This record gives sequence, C-alpha cells and structure tokens, in this order.
Amino acid sequence: MNHDERLVLAIVAALALLLVAALSSARAQENHAKGHNDYEGWSSQSTGNCCNNQDCGELKEEEWRENENGTEILIKGEWCPVKKEHFIITGKSPDATHAHACIQYKNYKPTCEQLLCFVGPAKS
Repeated sequence: MNHDERLVLAIVAALALLLVAALSSARAQENHAKGHNDYEGWSSQSTGNCCNNQDCGELKEEEWRENENGTEILIKGEWCPVKKEHFIITGKSPDATHAHACIQYKNYKPTCEQLLCFVGPAKS
C-alpha cells in the first residue's frame, strides 16, 4: 500500500469514527423539541443542568418500568436503576402522562451512569 492509499484509508477511518460518535450522541429520547422549554429548567441532585439541547425527551412505555427494585429505565438495551439523585428537583414535566428522562450518551461512561434526570408520569 502506497502513501496515498494509506492516507485515504486513514481519512476514511477517521470519518467513520466521527460518524459513529455523532450517531451515538444523537440518540435522544422522543419529542425533545416539544418539551425543550421545560427540560431547560430541570436539575437533579446528579446534575445542576439536565438539558444540553438534545438528551432529554419522552420515554416510550416499554423504556421504563417500576418493580420491586424501584424505577428502572432502559438505556442502550440495559435496565438501569433510577436513583434518588436522578429525580428532578427543579422544573416540571412537559407532559404528565408520560415518563421523561435526560440521558447523556457518552461512549466512555458506563451505560447506567449516563442517566442525568428522570420524572415519571403523574400518579392518579
């Protein structure tokens, strides 16, 4: 392989890595734009600011659950506990009929440590 071929291969590999990083950080929950104004006011004991303009959104019913272990949320195929420090302490839910979460997708962090904030639907 000559110098030019190695250079092209290196550029293609770098672009592929950038694409993977962009796609992994773009996986936001549903309807971020719809609730963005509310998410901007969210904070939890885990973080002072839950929203970075893409990581908060409405969860589908199959993406969260309550059981004998407490509340859990599905992140990248793994059920993660929603701890006390994840529940919002400021702000409000944009839609009290659904659960909402802010998840900061970072490949260098363990999956369950990517959860920043959570609020469940209002209980009747």
